[in-house]
Amino acid sequence: MPSCHEMKMDQVYVCEGCGLELKVVKECKECGTEERTEACECPQGCTFDCCGGPMQLRS
Repeated sequence: MPSCHEMKMDQVYVCEGCGLELKVVKECKECGTEERTEACECPQGCTFDCCGGPMQLRS
């Protein structure tokens, strides 16, 4: 499953179940940096799932 720090500007993630698409319009600056190499500490986590499965990067 993608993490917020892995998602880059203009990438599109798609749900294989229903076809929902999410386009990255702003990159995460809080997680995954050299200063913060630990896992995401967002209060609700940063998982991007839909229809019971992970969103996939559209190729």
